[in-house]
Amino acid sequence: MGLVIKEYAKRDGRGRSRKVQVVAGFDHPEIFEIPYNAALHRHFLLRELRYRTGRPPAFLGRSKKKSERVGKYERDVPQQWKAAILRDAPLLKGFFEEEPAWREKMLRWCDKNLKPNSPDHRNSPATRT
Repeated sequence: MGLVIKEYAKRDGRGRSRKVQVVAGFDHPEIFEIPYNAALHRHFLLRELRYRTGRPPAFLGRSKKKSERVGKYERDVPQQWKAAILRDAPLLKGFFEEEPAWREKMLRWCDKNLKPNSPDHRNSPATRT
């Protein structure tokens, strides 16, 4: 699930057209620089925040703990979110004005996942010697 950045029609050799959408997720480099529009972005942000801070989703299994949810390919996610929250990125600034409780909840999640002794950072390259 992502955020539609651009839509356009593309024609093939036979003259048939189809709609093409350019979609960006939270791995897109400038996703936090988009100005907030509640109609477009509210549910997109809520879904990501609930995924990060809420109960583990079913595809992770019942025994997966919250602290083990950030995998080895997502280790930069807490730092990316914390930096965007602290610099008041336009996308998050507008959302947190409507929902101020989510700001504190997300900052706690970032701090918890950035601790050097958390299970997520035991095998990170920064802690290896």
